Amino acid sequence: MTLNDTMARARGDDVFAGACLAALAGAMVFYLVFGVGVLEPGSLGWLSHGDSAQSYLGWVFFRHSPWMFPLGAAPAMGMEQSSSIVYTDSIPAFALLFKLLRGVLPTDFQYAGLWLCCCYVLQGYFAYRLLSQFTRDRLALAAGVLLFLISPIMLLRTSAHFALSAHWLIVCALYLYYSPPKLRYIIQWMALLWFVPLVHAYLMFMVYAIWAAYLLRQGVLVRQLSWLSTVCCTVASVAGSITVMWLVGYFGDMDVSTFGFGYYSMNLLAPWMPLGAGPFLLPSPTGATAGQYEGFNYLGLGVLFALLATIVQWAVTRKRSPVRGRHDILRNPDAALILCCVCLTLLALSNVVTFGTHTLFQVSLPARLNRMVNIFRCSGRMFWPVYYVLLMMAVRGLVRWPARASRVMLGIMVLLQLADMRPYLQFTHNVTAIKLAFLKFPDFDSPFWSLARKRYANLYVIPGQYEGDEYIDYEYLAATYGFHIDTAFYARLPSATRQQGRLLRHEAFWGGDLDPNGLYLIQSSGKEKLQSAQVMFSPATGVGAIDGFTVVAPGWFEKGSAPYLQHPLRGDLPPMALDHPYLFDGHGDGLPFLLGGWSTAESGGVWSLGPAAWVAMHRQLPLSDVHVALRILPYLPAKYPSLSVRVEMGGHVLANWRFQRDNAVPDVAFDIPADWQAPDGNLVLAFHFDSPRSPKDAGENADVRTIAIRLGGMQVTAK
Repeated sequence: MTLNDTMARARGDDVFAGACLAALAGAMVFYLVFGVGVLEPGSLGWLSHGDSAQSYLGWVFFRHSPWMFPLGAAPAMGMEQSSSIVYTDSIPAFALLFKLLRGVLPTDFQYAGLWLCCCYVLQGYFAYRLLSQFTRDRLALAAGVLLFLISPIMLLRTSAHFALSAHWLIVCALYLYYSPPKLRYIIQWMALLWFVPLVHAYLMFMVYAIWAAYLLRQGVLVRQLSWLSTVCCTVASVAGSITVMWLVGYFGDMDVSTFGFGYYSMNLLAPWMPLGAGPFLLPSPTGATAGQYEGFNYLGLGVLFALLATIVQWAVTRKRSPVRGRHDILRNPDAALILCCVCLTLLALSNVVTFGTHTLFQVSLPARLNRMVNIFRCSGRMFWPVYYVLLMMAVRGLVRWPARASRVMLGIMVLLQLADMRPYLQFTHNVTAIKLAFLKFPDFDSPFWSLARKRYANLYVIPGQYEGDEYIDYEYLAATYGFHIDTAFYARLPSATRQQGRLLRHEAFWGGDLDPNGLYLIQSSGKEKLQSAQVMFSPATGVGAIDGFTVVAPGWFEKGSAPYLQHPLRGDLPPMALDHPYLFDGHGDGLPFLLGGWSTAESGGVWSLGPAAWVAMHRQLPLSDVHVALRILPYLPAKYPSLSVRVEMGGHVLANWRFQRDNAVPDVAFDIPADWQAPDGNLVLAFHFDSPRSPKDAGENADVRTIAIRLGGMQVTAK
C-alpha cells in the first residue's frame, strides 16, 4: 500500500467517523423534537387522524393479509377498490420487513416512529457525507449538518406524510452525484435507485432526476463513463426499479393520473414564505391557491443570509478571475446538477405560474401531457432537491471566505436559522406531545361486532363516499374485527371499470338485493334514503344503530330472535299524486321515488346503472287500477343497436319492451291492476335490462357507466 493509499484510507475513516457522529446528532434532534413516545410500538393514538391514519391502517390490513402477488397487495382493504400499500403511503420497505416478523409482533404495532427516527439518523449521516466532499472544516460540517437536520420542508412532512419524510434519499443522491464513476459508487447508485420505489414515488422521481444529471455529467460532459457504460447503467437502473415496482404493486388497472397539477404547485415566493415557521419576517403572504402548502419551501433566515453572502463572494471572485469559456462551464461539476435543478423548479412551478396571490400566466397543456403531469399532481414538492442543493451551496459559499470571516458567518447563519426555526420546532414538539397524550382511535365496545363477525365476512359502506377523515372509523372497525371492507381511502384508486362490481352491489342494496355474507354500514348521506328502502328488505333483515354506525344486517333474524337490531320499518314510501307529471332532471320532483340503480340527475333525467333499477312510491288508498306512462330514452349506440327492458312489481310482469336503434321508441306505458298492488299502497317498480352497456365499450367516450335507459318523466293516472 502506497503512502497516498494510506492517507486516502485515513481520510475515509475520518469521514465515516464524522458521518456516524452526524447520524447520532440526527437521533438527538429527533429526540428533542418528537421525544421517545412515538417510538413505542404500541403507541397508536398519535396516528389516529389525517394522513398518518391512512398509513397505519394500510399497514394493519396488509399485515393480516396472506402473502400474494403483488407483494404489497392488501385485498381486504377496499375489495374491488384495493390495490397496494404503495397507495396508502405505508412505506413498503418497512411494511414488508415487519410482515415477515408478524408472527412475533404484538397485536398493536406501529413502525412510524421508528421510521421517522431512521430518517433523521440517515439525514444527518448523508448530509455529512455530502458536505465533506467540499470541506474538512469541522465547524462548517457541523453547521451544515444542523441545517439539513432542521430542514423546514422535512419537518412539515413529519407531521403526517411519513414516507415523504425520507429526505435522506435526496441527500444521498446528491452525495453520489459528486462521487467518481467507480464501480462501488455505481453499485451504491443501483442500491439507492432500486430501494427508493419501496418508499414513495415522488422521492423516486427526484432521485432519478439527480441520477439523470449524474449520467449527463459523467457520460456526456466530462466523459468519464463510456457510451456503453452509460447505456448499461441507464438500463440496469430503470429495469431494476420497474421490477421492484412491479413486485410491490405499483402497476395494474389503476387510474394513477388524477387532478391538481397547477393547484398543488410552488409559488415564486415560496423560498421566502415562512407560513408561520419564523418569527422575524413580516406575516407570510398567502398563496394563489389553497393547495400551495404542497409547495412550502421556506429556506429560513440563516440560509437566506448564507446565500446572499455566497452571491457577494461569487461576484467578487468573478470580477477578479477571467471569464470562463463555454467548454470550461460545461465541465464544471455543478453544471448538470444546475440544469436538473432548473427543470425541477419549472416542474414545481407548474403551468400556472403564481407570485403571492397573483397568477402571472398559465400555459395550456395538451390533454395527453396534462394526464402525464397529473401523475405527480403535487408538483410543488419537486423543488425539494433544489432546496437541498441551495443548502449545500450556502455552506460551500461560506467556507470560501477567509477563515476568520468564514467562521463568523457560519455562526451567524446557524444562530439566525435556529432563531427562525425555533417556534416551528417547538410547535411540532408540542403538537406531538398533545397527540400522544390525548388522541386515540375510536372504541367499539359493543359485543355486536364480535357476533356479527361470526356471521359476515364483509363490510359494505353505503353509499361509499368518504368526506375528510370519515374513512378512519369505518376502516378501523374493519381492521379491528377482521372484516373485509369495500370502500377504502387510497391515494390512487383502481379504474372505474374495476370498481363496477362495488357500485352495482351498492345499487342493488337499495332494491332490496342484499348479500347474505355482508354487513351494511349506512353513511349519513344515505340515512334518509334508507327510510324508503326498508320496505324492500326481507323481514329477517336487522336494522339499527351500533356504536354510532347505522347497520343493516341481512338475515339477522333467520334463526329466531337476535339482540341489538330491529326488524325493518314498514312505513309508507314517498307519496305520489295521481295525474301529476313528475320529472327526474336536476330539479325534478320525482327524484324522491328513485331507489337503487340510477345515476345522479342530469338535465334530461337520470340514467339507469347496471342490470336493474327501482322506482318506489306510495299512492293513497283506496286502491284502484292505475295507468303508468313514462318518458324514456333508450341508450342504443351503433355497436349495440337493440335493448330489452322488463318491468316487474311484486313478482308480476307489467311490461316487456324491445328497443331498436333504427325504430321509433314504442309506447312506454303499462297498467297496474288493483289486486296486484300492495294493500298498504306502496308501489315498487323494478326495471330489468338484458344488456346494459357503457359508452366506453361502445367507443363513444370515456364514460364507463353501464347504462340502459334515461328516465325523464312519469305520470300515474287512475283508470
